Amino acid sequence: MVIGYGIGTIITLTACTPNSNPTTTENAPFEAFVEHFSKTEAIAYAEISGRKVLMVSQETFGDNDTANLQAVEATIFVADSLGIICLGSVRSQGTLYPVSLIDGQVIVGGHQFIRIYGIRGDVPDLVLDRFAEGEGEELAVMNQLFFEQSTPIRFHRR
Repeated sequence: MVIGYGIGTIITLTACTPNSNPTTTENAPFEAFVEHFSKTEAIAYAEISGRKVLMVSQETFGDNDTANLQAVEATIFVADSLGIICLGSVRSQGTLYPVSLIDGQVIVGGHQFIRIYGIRGDVPDLVLDRFAEGEGEELAVMNQLFFEQSTPIRFHRR
């Protein structure tokens, strides 16, 4: 398996759909890759912009005995014809804003920002689709989206 690294950027994201069963054939491209990570890191599988991704986090919170962990940061990988590509890392401001999904995109936030990311291109790239920063009506609307419509990604330890 070739491991490639695309031009990924460190980004702040929060929002993801619940991860799928880590033993399914959908996750097969990632199985050997996951074995290279530390046992202290938590993983999740999600779908962003219609692409299956692996998310890896070193900063989780919740019940360590179950698959009910949430994360404040995650590195996102996608399987491509080139191998496994690192798209970048996302970070929220803290446990109030766990990395989450909303409408098939990743959403992250903090006290004065909300950012929503998707994946675009034949050679996958993580892109900022929508954001609000500072104070004001737009940030209030996006905060409402975050708290009322996003689903935290569920991570688990290997």
